[in-house]
Amino acid sequence: MKKVLLLFFSIFFVFLSGELVLRYKIKDWPFKAALYTPDYLTKRDKPLRWRFSPTNGRNSLGLRNREIGPKKKGVYRILFLGDSLIWSGETTSGKYFTEVLEDRLNAKYSTRTRSYEVINAGVPGYTTYQELEFLKIYGLDMKPDIVVLGFVFNDLYYKYLHRPTSSKLFGTDLSTRLHYFNTDSFPGIIFARSQFAHEIARRSIILWKMISKQPIYPFERRRDFYLAWKDYGWTHTQKLIGTMQKLLKDKGIPFRILVYPVTDQVNDQYRRINKQYVLYPQRMIRKICDAYGIPELDLTNALYKNGGTTLFRDYLHLNEKGNDVVTNKVERFLVKEMKIVKPGVKTRKLTSH
Repeated sequence: MKKVLLLFFSIFFVFLSGELVLRYKIKDWPFKAALYTPDYLTKRDKPLRWRFSPTNGRNSLGLRNREIGPKKKGVYRILFLGDSLIWSGETTSGKYFTEVLEDRLNAKYSTRTRSYEVINAGVPGYTTYQELEFLKIYGLDMKPDIVVLGFVFNDLYYKYLHRPTSSKLFGTDLSTRLHYFNTDSFPGIIFARSQFAHEIARRSIILWKMISKQPIYPFERRRDFYLAWKDYGWTHTQKLIGTMQKLLKDKGIPFRILVYPVTDQVNDQYRRINKQYVLYPQRMIRKICDAYGIPELDLTNALYKNGGTTLFRDYLHLNEKGNDVVTNKVERFLVKEMKIVKPGVKTRKLTSH
């Protein structure tokens, strides 16, 4: 019994020491830096943690958009929510894809009684949780006629992907490191808050794959995308999207989802190894959309067929040509979803026989 107790306390001491050393190294509690709250945030903004200041050409909400005033008669408003994929949608025209989209809709489909306004409400680093909160706090006041959620596979982290400090606005929220096993069920729940246990699990997974000579994909090494390839990672996302759908449905506002891939998913090298596994997140978000009856536009195939990895400027963000592809696909998608008809074109009436 003494030997058993000695072994137990030895293991406990080693584990506790490892936990403290790792927490000191990554600056987690009790060594965590204080959360930074910008002066321009209001009490209403508290669930958001941050948004940009109204400087450098941004509007009063810190958005890359003109000021959003009361909606005028005859204006059809399209609100895009999302993170940096919506925010940084530069095209070859020099304009953001939301601006190009607005120009095209008005050039092709506006009438004396109808014009179109596209609002870019993308905020870098936001997750689905923050996008839902932004919709509640500001988006509904904009009186949108349709809401489009830009969804990418690092949006699964709940609640936040980043933690602002006085020195780093986009510092990583350390809770993102705690997802290398299911922390909502046994035995994972025992070590749910242990950074050391999750680090051991992460290294063990990679080591096992190396020993067994299994392919290791870049997304498996990235902490910010790891969750998208785990079934338990989608629990909060499904609830949040369901909440957003109900909120908009109660207001009579159509809801659509725009799905962005990452470079691995349009890379032939990885698709040839195991396409089903590489595109697993696309199937999961489609399953959620089908469950709630939400039309979605998955950009994966369009980007793959029109240039693949050449359309990306980094692991996640598209370059100007990539955003040209997005603009074309989104335009056709919205015209179909909003049932827009060009002025002067008569619609055929269906008759029963």
